[in-house]
Amino acid sequence: MDSYNHRTFDWVQFPEGRARFSGGVRGIMDEQRHETFSVEVRGEEYFGEIRKAFLPNGNDYNVEVVSFGYGSDGYVGMPPTACQTFTKAETSTIQTLIVQLIAAGRQFAYRPHVLTEYPHAHFMGEVMFGENWVLAADDASRHE
Repeated sequence: MDSYNHRTFDWVQFPEGRARFSGGVRGIMDEQRHETFSVEVRGEEYFGEIRKAFLPNGNDYNVEVVSFGYGSDGYVGMPPTACQTFTKAETSTIQTLIVQLIAAGRQFAYRPHVLTEYPHAHFMGEVMFGENWVLAADDASRHE
């Protein structure tokens, strides 16, 4: 396992569906490390990126969902046009699953990198969704 890739976590089942942390990957376009997660939608696995959003004190942080909808974790970091489009109803369910996954991850014995805390740096519990984090269409106009 290199310095970019970290182990994939098991799926976590929720009433609305299932999701998992899928570790750190190196972006194929930007060569940067991206912390990834995945959610199952319509029986398919889609990936997204999450990152720490530090508070003004520079230590404590919340979690920001940067993007979601990639068909492979290797595509994370590419322009969002590479992402699947979801209906508004699907987007709402995906958002719920992400929040539940992050809450569950706080209870893991071995936490994902993005949820690791240190003596002077703590996750403050908020999950934020960045602008244009997902491509959403009207429920009737979604295209595959």
